[in-house]
Formats: sequence, C-alpha cells, structure tokens
Amino acid sequence: MSILHYDFCGEYEVKLSAWGEGELHEKGLISNLTEIFQKFKKEYKRKPNDISLFIEDSMSYGFDYGFTSVDTAFLEKLDTLKELILPDSITDIKMTPTLEKILKENNTLIRGTFNSFAERFANENGLNFRHSDYRFAYYFFEPAQESTELNLIFKRDGTVIIEEKISSPGSSAGNTFGGEFYHSLKSDFYMTQTAEDIAGMFGKSLYNAIISSGKLAKFIETAKTHKIYTGEN
Repeated sequence: MSILHYDFCGEYEVKLSAWGEGELHEKGLISNLTEIFQKFKKEYKRKPNDISLFIEDSMSYGFDYGFTSVDTAFLEKLDTLKELILPDSITDIKMTPTLEKILKENNTLIRGTFNSFAERFANENGLNFRHSDYRFAYYFFEPAQESTELNLIFKRDGTVIIEEKISSPGSSAGNTFGGEFYHSLKSDFYMTQTAEDIAGMFGKSLYNAIISSGKLAKFIETAKTHKIYTGEN
C-alpha cells in the first residue's frame, strides 16, 4: 500500500509526498493525482503552476521497505514538475521523450544525497542538483524526556537553515510540548564554515551531539567536491 499526501500551501503550489514500497505508480495510491488536481482546480480555478514531488526515504527511518522505482507514466502527469526529491532506494528512472520535455521545460530541480542516482540523473540530463534535507544531529535529555533533532533545510530560493526541532511530553497523556526554531546559514556555508563553527551556535549538549555524530563534518567535506545548485528554482 502506498500513500500520496498533498499540500496546497508552501514553496510550491502543490507539494506531493509519497510513502510506500515497490514501484510508485498511480494505481497503488490511496489518493490519486486526478483527485488532487481536481481539488486544486476547484479551489484556485486553474491548474497548478508548479509542483514538488517528494518520494519519502522510508529506509532512512529504519523501515525495511521503500520505493525502488517510479512509473514514468506517473511522472508524465506532472507537467509543471519543478522539484523531484528522490530517495537512495530508487536507482533508475526510464526516460521517455515526454518526461524529458517536462524536465527540461520546467528546469526541474533534482534533489537527493551525494553520489546517489538522483545526482547522477541530474548531471546526465543537464538538470540542477541540490541535496535533500538532512538530519545531522540528535540529542535526548533524559531527565526531562526531551528530544532535539537538527536538520539542514535547503529552501527553494537557495537559502539554507538549520531546523531545531524540540519535542517533550506534556503534563498529560497525548500532549507534547516543544517547538521548532530556525537558524540561518549562508547558501555556500560548506565553503566557509566548519562543523565546529556551526556547532558553536548551540549550547554544550547540542555542540557535543553535532561533533560526535560526525554527519555535519562529513557533509561539509563532501559538499566541497560537488556541484550544488544554490539559485532559485
């Protein structure tokens, strides 16, 4: 079973998010594209000008399943596709003249991890590439049962922020306190800052979590050797 979520608010007029396994195709989805586009047209009286498709990387959350391929016919229905975010579990997309036209005319931004199929796909087809959003540190404060995760978020206009996501249990079952806080970075931060520089923006506990995980340092080291699109899409 696969699920297709949608949102009409945000950086793109329609943001699609798919979660499931096997091949991503319309027949296997609980919500389908026709229904979603009908709802958009009813609300806005027109077709969406830009669409983002985020194919969830369920394996990165510890699940033993995920999407391994994408039905090209599904992508061909997204004629205003501006952003395509691919998980590492997808290693091939069958290119057709129709899909190539959509990607080139929309200058579709391809997102994924470094050295992945997503990056190769972008390079081979003359498309821009940007890394997908990336969790680089996690800290759990046991006395308060409070957790904090830090994510690198790459915005549509090329800006980069650190999302500090805090969650702690409420005073009664089912309640959760916390919040989300945002810290700006330069779009080319990986060329001018070290992991220690960025960790210094936070207190001792988060500093130690950032340095001990090593993920941010590895990202910065790798990013220096890759071509990353920093302009607006």
